[in-house]
Amino acid sequence: MVMWDVLVAGRVSQLRRVPRAFAAITAFGGLLIVPALLIAYASASILYGRAIQPVAWVWPVTTVLFALQATYALTRRLVTSLFGVPIFVYNLIIAIVALSRFGISRGFVPPDFGLAFSAAQASALGFFFGAPALWGPAFLMVPLMSPSLPARWRFSRVIRAGIALSAAAVAGLILIEMPNAFQTTKSYAKYSKEQLQEHPDGDFDIGLKVLPDLRGAPPPLALDRDISLVDSLGVDAVSIVIDPEGAKLGPLDSIARAVDDRRADSALVIISLGYPKDAARQFAQSPTDYTKARIADVDRIARRLRPDILIPAVDPYSAGARAIGTQPPEYWIDYLTQAARITHAVNRRIKVGVAASSYGSRDSTLYYWAANQKSPIDVPGFSMMPGFDGATSLDTHMRVAQRWMHSFDAKSKPHWVFSAGGYPIAHGEKSQELAMWGVLAWATSQPQIKGLVVSEAGDYDVSSGLRSANGRYRSAVAALLRAEKGLAENSGQ
Repeated sequence: MVMWDVLVAGRVSQLRRVPRAFAAITAFGGLLIVPALLIAYASASILYGRAIQPVAWVWPVTTVLFALQATYALTRRLVTSLFGVPIFVYNLIIAIVALSRFGISRGFVPPDFGLAFSAAQASALGFFFGAPALWGPAFLMVPLMSPSLPARWRFSRVIRAGIALSAAAVAGLILIEMPNAFQTTKSYAKYSKEQLQEHPDGDFDIGLKVLPDLRGAPPPLALDRDISLVDSLGVDAVSIVIDPEGAKLGPLDSIARAVDDRRADSALVIISLGYPKDAARQFAQSPTDYTKARIADVDRIARRLRPDILIPAVDPYSAGARAIGTQPPEYWIDYLTQAARITHAVNRRIKVGVAASSYGSRDSTLYYWAANQKSPIDVPGFSMMPGFDGATSLDTHMRVAQRWMHSFDAKSKPHWVFSAGGYPIAHGEKSQELAMWGVLAWATSQPQIKGLVVSEAGDYDVSSGLRSANGRYRSAVAALLRAEKGLAENSGQ
């Protein structure tokens, strides 16, 4: 698509018979498309986007140029309607989403139709890419140039037909999702009336997932900003995800200094082991070797960091399934048993946890094993994030989790919600605040649940942080402060 845009822009801008305004818009759009895409991708991360933020407007402006170019070509009949209409609708959707998301990133609330288009685009991309389309900054739709010149060869006509059909299919899928998208963006409103359950004994902790998923030493910028946010919020726990590339002795020494500082402030430390970049390849080559390597990572983390809670695998049936494929519960039970045995051998005080996240039959089997008193797992828990349908799936997950926990009312282990939050870019900042508040209200009403981790501190690998990529605090920060203050007052602290 990018090659098409550049080639069409180059050819159209050189034609003398096309209107000058059309040629200028086309040439300018073709000149901007590559840097605009790079800017859109880089500006979505706190780590890579600091210097890019002043020019983050280039991406929405470029999408508007493409929409104008397609409109001009269609209204002046410079292109056939069979090609021009799909490209016009496709580009218009991209421009609306880009403008809406740029406004969200600057703290503005876009119109309802803008939020709905943003949610609908995420749902449409989720059809191809799965859940990461909700939070991944790399999932951008590339706008298309509308040509004003006839195809020279039969092959060119085939290419044009393919591009038009692709644009029509994607635009059609987004438009089909629009009715559901309006419901999605409004589904969070019910959480605004929820109240937190009092905990006079102070037996409920609120934590924050800090830093990007670490493949090496913590980035100084992220460390400085996140620790400052932790201190401002006064949270009771910090959560860190370490990928296997970062679970080596050198990086762990750097991470240990940050962990020791938090431990000195009496905060609980939760460490989770993620997945390597090439996890699928490693696992396919030798599941046994892959598992042994992860057990060795768990051993090093337990010895060097001595966390209060160690999670040997992040969300086996969501993040784990994306990394190494959906494995039977027996695999995860065997792996977690080995990891718990190693961890407890290093230090009996380290609690081993695991989170349910998909709430299907495999997750159910894993949860019931983990929650059983005979299991070596100390802290079973949940990941509670919205889905493409917003709070609808979140409500379902909370009901399922509650039913599971009630099976162990007599002899229940302490539970945690290891991940809670929302998707401010896809569904709007208010949705993030309300999703977090709704899960907090539910978690505080469940006597088995002893803590909740908000995910996450900033926009690093995913666009779901309390701090946006331009450094601005989102509205969820105020809600988290309110929750911390209310629970502290009720506990008499």
